[in-house]
Amino acid sequence: MWQQAFRVTAFPLVMVGSVVLASSFMGWGVDPALAPFFTLIAFGLPAIALFERLIPFRPSWNHNHGDVKTDVLNLVFVQILWPKLLTAFWLAALAGATITVAGIVPWSDSAPWPHDWPMLAQLMLALVVAEFGRYWVHRLAHEVSWLWRFHAIHHSPKRLYWLNAARFHPVEKIYLHIPETLPFILLGAGPEVLALYFVVTGIHGFFQHSNIDVKLGPLNYVFAMAELHRFHHSKVIEESNTNYGNNLILWDLIFGTFYWPKDRQVGTIGLLNDEYPEGFLGQISAPFEAGRKDKPVDYAERSDYYHQQAKDEAVRCNKSIAQGESL
Repeated sequence: MWQQAFRVTAFPLVMVGSVVLASSFMGWGVDPALAPFFTLIAFGLPAIALFERLIPFRPSWNHNHGDVKTDVLNLVFVQILWPKLLTAFWLAALAGATITVAGIVPWSDSAPWPHDWPMLAQLMLALVVAEFGRYWVHRLAHEVSWLWRFHAIHHSPKRLYWLNAARFHPVEKIYLHIPETLPFILLGAGPEVLALYFVVTGIHGFFQHSNIDVKLGPLNYVFAMAELHRFHHSKVIEESNTNYGNNLILWDLIFGTFYWPKDRQVGTIGLLNDEYPEGFLGQISAPFEAGRKDKPVDYAERSDYYHQQAKDEAVRCNKSIAQGESL
């Protein structure tokens, strides 16, 4: 009984608790730039890791697959250190652009961000504004060959658990950073709402990739959460080219890429190429190598075979689940 209660309440409780805690930190005088970090470390990540043990979606995903070291290195270098350098770069590069815009667009000499709105309303606006750019950058990463080379790293894990939410290539992180920086600089959003935005996107991202058996019901038409996002990591291409939302599923619903089959679970996840490098340095260099590491060597000649193989694996996986086998 308590497991079912947690499946429904874990995400809302941790998300609301994190937003409240971050707001409290800032109320106590903590710098808004540090409040998201303190919130994740003190509450968000321990809670998510605990729920993975209490109500796992797939028990086998709680075991180390030799991927923890790679994910830790991604978390430290790509998610913590690299964005700080990127933010400094964008602030410098966009300062001139903002001044230029101020001389052209009438409203830009007084920032148009609605600072008089309640903080919760400003947070909702920030999510919608940032989500539009993230949706299209993410979708193009699946549809444009050279962008996929970098994005393939994020799809390389063979299991989903909270830490592999950090697995991104540093080059991809550059253009993913734009929709989360440019609109707010140009619109003049305050540091408090940005801090809360990064708390929400951090908690959501770790939950989205977690091995927690969440059941959000109608909220899956609002948030791009784990029940939807697992299909985005499917080996079946028709499934992985859906549910591009970062925090909200809004733009997937509008642009026709929403996908939620309620009669089955995701099958196997990962890339069609099982030989994709698993180490941190190997993955960083993979997009620049002559061979297409993100595809099997003979993919051009046997693409139909690999696609059918992925579909067959998904069928076998769901058959095992129906028979009560633990995966």
